[in-house]
Amino acid sequence: MQPSRTEQSTPIRQLPTRAISPGHVLIANWLAYATLYFPRLAFAASKLGLLADPSLSLTRSFLGVADASFLTVYAAGQFVSGTLAERIGPRRLVVLGLFSAGLAAGALALAPEPWFLLAVIVLQGAAQSTGWVAVCSDVARSTPVERRGTVFGLLSTSYAFGALAAPVFLGWIAYSLIGNWRAAPAASTLLAVTVAALYGWWLAARQQPPGQPGQQRDSASADPRRRVVRNPTVWMLSLADFLFKPVIYATVFWTPVLVRDALPQLTPTAATALAGLLGLAGLAGPVVAGTLSDRFFAARRLLPASLALFGCAVTLSLFPLAASTGHWWLVAIDLLVLGVTLYAAESLVVGVAAAEAGGRDAAVTVGIVNGVGSVGGILGGLVPGLLIGTPLFLALAAMTLVAWFLLLPLARRERVKSLASFEPR
Repeated sequence: MQPSRTEQSTPIRQLPTRAISPGHVLIANWLAYATLYFPRLAFAASKLGLLADPSLSLTRSFLGVADASFLTVYAAGQFVSGTLAERIGPRRLVVLGLFSAGLAAGALALAPEPWFLLAVIVLQGAAQSTGWVAVCSDVARSTPVERRGTVFGLLSTSYAFGALAAPVFLGWIAYSLIGNWRAAPAASTLLAVTVAALYGWWLAARQQPPGQPGQQRDSASADPRRRVVRNPTVWMLSLADFLFKPVIYATVFWTPVLVRDALPQLTPTAATALAGLLGLAGLAGPVVAGTLSDRFFAARRLLPASLALFGCAVTLSLFPLAASTGHWWLVAIDLLVLGVTLYAAESLVVGVAAAEAGGRDAAVTVGIVNGVGSVGGILGGLVPGLLIGTPLFLALAAMTLVAWFLLLPLARRERVKSLASFEPR
């Protein structure tokens, strides 16, 4: 999205983050959000041990209810976190979220009863909902418009890295090093609290005054939420994210199973390793898309996002064909392309496009777009349990195509505004 003239004309030296370089802001927020994934996925890393723990006697259906509860609270919390970031400042919210997530994970390690575990998972969902809104708001405030695509692309690799590293590290701690599932959430607590303290020392001491996200507010800015919800672009982005967020959750939660369904000759270990290619490609997708939007699309975000979505829909449609050949390398290529296109579109829409659509209300806007998308993300955990094989991939491709269709008019409008800004006056 093209920023307002006021935002474009604001010199970088006037930004409230001038006490620390934009590069340091990016590094600190990348580290913070990647760290949030460790307490977030501590429950997932503990599931094998939880099911085998006779003191809790849990069932798979109970764990499914816990996951759904987490996702529901996480989605609802996005709407609150945007306003909270505006009021207390994004950096304080990052510290609050990290400490809360770490403490919730610590409580999980002590869970004596199933009801206690479920309550902790709900608290974890609330803590996790603070993260993306806060880091996006802080990075947007400190980054000039012409570099935001690249910077947000780099920031978006934090969740791809976290999703890859957290289960492996926590599983190794719990099952290889300690031999008890409770070590996984305990280790994530130590990591989250440590990073929260470091982040607070590094950035929060230079806290921006609440209510000043990169430029001065006027009297008409008293209710940013009201202004944001009246912006039709925000709702189009939200609806698009609602439609393709399920693809992300379906692949994150189910890819090893989907690969094994496609190639039953693979061992579980091989299927899991092949599924990891999706996450590796997810590290590259946001960086490529963000850099292209800066250098080749004149800071336009929605044209490359729509191209990525279309590519994602095509790749999803081709997955059953690749699987039907029985060749693992064709499935691997499909997963790599899917990871690049899917994470590229997600990072542009929920990151830089949402932040720029909100302008000075970036935190509220990102909260709404990601919140609506996260509601749709709940389907990502459910649909693969109801559909399998070709029907599943065609359904996901159809949802992605509808999201692509929604972005087309926004991309055209963005292009018109971009051309108008270069007309002689």
